[in-house]
Amino acid sequence: MGKIRTIRALVQNGAFYLTEHALEEAADDGFDIFDVEYAILEGKIRKVWPREGKYECVGPALDGRRVGIVCRVTARRKVRIITVYEDRPRQ
Repeated sequence: MGKIRTIRALVQNGAFYLTEHALEEAADDGFDIFDVEYAILEGKIRKVWPREGKYECVGPALDGRRVGIVCRVTARRKVRIITVYEDRPRQ
């Protein structure tokens, strides 16, 4: 099973949580937990940090904006959302 499929399956089963930092960053950009969940379920992995076991997922929020999410799968098989941000095109 690919890593995005693993992450999606865990999120679908409610096995995920946002760190305090992720909650603050999401709120700063006007996102909530439902936007994060939807973005992971509909998005893709854009970047991988193999040594740290971290993944950057990007996908749509419920309002159509793009969300960037950095996460990892913990030893207890939960997705730990480390940070959340609006994924804007680079200029």
